[in-house]
Amino acid sequence: MKKVLFASVSLLLILSCTPKAPGIHTESDAYFGFPTKQKTIDRISIMPQLPQPYQMLDWRQKTKDYDAYVFDWNRTDEVGPLIWKDGGRRNFPRETFGLYTAVGDIRQGPSRNTSSHESINTIAAVLSGGLVGIDKTNQDGYNYPYMLQNYFANDNGWKIMLNGTSGYAQDWWYNILPNILYYGVCDIFPNVDGADDLLRSIADRFAEADEKLAGNYNYSWFNYQTMTGVNSHIPAQQDAAGGHAWVLLQAYRHFGDVKYLERAISATKALNDQRESRFYECILPFGIYTAAYLNMVSNNDYDIEKMLGWVFDGSKGRPGWGVLVGNWSGYDIYG
Repeated sequence: MKKVLFASVSLLLILSCTPKAPGIHTESDAYFGFPTKQKTIDRISIMPQLPQPYQMLDWRQKTKDYDAYVFDWNRTDEVGPLIWKDGGRRNFPRETFGLYTAVGDIRQGPSRNTSSHESINTIAAVLSGGLVGIDKTNQDGYNYPYMLQNYFANDNGWKIMLNGTSGYAQDWWYNILPNILYYGVCDIFPNVDGADDLLRSIADRFAEADEKLAGNYNYSWFNYQTMTGVNSHIPAQQDAAGGHAWVLLQAYRHFGDVKYLERAISATKALNDQRESRFYECILPFGIYTAAYLNMVSNNDYDIEKMLGWVFDGSKGRPGWGVLVGNWSGYDIYG
């Protein structure tokens, strides 16, 4: 049987009350773009219809089990609690919490360094719980979305969410992903005290950064205080443009400020104009979601097929990064 790829883009944070802006359609317009022909992604076309051996996991239940395990402050098994209180009160005069990046990580924990924890772990854990219906704003007496605000970089002047409560990473994706995740948390848990101020600040910083970069994202990381790009031994991460675009689109949808839409389009153009795959870690797919959405609701024509190829076929910026195909010791590992 001829294999047919049915590709669909799941767009995050689509709200029903989209503000109207010049050059962009809204859901209320009942506008869904122009009919297009089905396209094939070469790497998917060589994958089996059904991998062997195959057993579908109950991902919803697994997520709930993970949440119950990780957010248990009173575990008495040999592993013990994986969560602890951080009383460092950095950025805001309040307690927050930490989770081990890896079980027993010697860099972290209540008996080592209570302020050593990563937002790409903790924010993602709060987000995943919210996606399966767990009220993380009132779980065992804790408001986790509120506690996450300590990752907002007040103390060093960056004014965005960072991977830790102090300092910053000289590695661009570490400084973008926390903001993507935090926008997701705020979509699931709206009206948390102070959250809108943080979301606005993040969007303003990303908008200013895109303006300063002027289409040139050829940097290893970006200093959001001095608004300057920096190169180092780390490969340039041009796919950061996609991360900026995604956050700015969500900011437009949340606040209705057209300047965020304009900068989202600008960042997406910078991504689309790249000549090769600069897929570095995990940011590029968010940029592709944004490009597909903008194609659907506006007059843009970003090359989605090209960008999907950048993800599936491998990266020039990080050799070996891409989608696997093959069979390892009798197990299909496509994906």
